[in-house]
Amino acid sequence: MSKLKELTWENHSKAERTEHARKLLKGMEPEEYHTYLYNQWALYAVLEAQASRHGALEGIEHLARANNIHADMTELEEEFDIDRKELQLCQVVADYTDYVMHMEHRDEFLAHLYVRHFGDMYGGQMIRKRNPGSGTMYDFENVEELKTTVRSMLHDDMAEEANICFQFAMQLFEELESE
Repeated sequence: MSKLKELTWENHSKAERTEHARKLLKGMEPEEYHTYLYNQWALYAVLEAQASRHGALEGIEHLARANNIHADMTELEEEFDIDRKELQLCQVVADYTDYVMHMEHRDEFLAHLYVRHFGDMYGGQMIRKRNPGSGTMYDFENVEELKTTVRSMLHDDMAEEANICFQFAMQLFEELESE
């Protein structure tokens, strides 16, 4: 990975300082957290489907989170009587879907998987403790081995794409705050 973390640090820090990121770390009401999960599920489902199609998940299939996010969402719906509504999806979901559908190279997908999934792996344990539900989206198998394997696939040339992913993540946070 060499300097990829360093090359994306500015956007990583900006994302962590957003109001929505702060709320995630403080804890949210079930409905608000459900809306966050619903949007994440839509983003991750398209990213992971396309990443798999382009071979980016080969050997790291258990990195995928969409099914776990869906399970967490369903759990909240049942426990707190929440209705899933398409209106909850932010505009960035359509923008990101369009963007991901036009990606063609394995490295592009790996950059997005790195930003999104490593964020869940690292910050997820704190988020899980402070928010409703089981938080199965933050359950990763063989974490150290997974980190080592993914890092071996990364390189500095992925920084631009990783920073684009951070921009989409911050856009989601902004849109969720404006609802």
